[in-house]
Amino acid sequence: MAKETYTPNQELAGSEQPHFASATVESGITCARLTPLGQVTATGSLAIWAPGASDGSEKAVYLAGYAVDTSGGAKRHKVIKSGHWNSDAIQWPDGTTDLQKALAFVGTPISHETL
Repeated sequence: MAKETYTPNQELAGSEQPHFASATVESGITCARLTPLGQVTATGSLAIWAPGASDGSEKAVYLAGYAVDTSGGAKRHKVIKSGHWNSDAIQWPDGTTDLQKALAFVGTPISHETL
């Protein structure tokens, strides 16, 4: 008889359950689940979080709830609007510094820490 092993979900970092919402993601976005998203001020739509931007997307406000592909045009996607997450599970954009990670999601109901 084969021995089974249990591997716990390492995405969550606490007992706070995630909550989801639906939001419009801009056209031309392709990203993995748990990618930080920012909200573009001019349109209200979401884009991949860009800490150096000045269009609203510089503030991380959601996490992608599922893989996103809007190469065919902007569309609604499930996004994560709250929860306590493992920082190592978040799909940070390349080049994100530790300071940027620490400041991401400040003032939102999303928190994260390294387990």
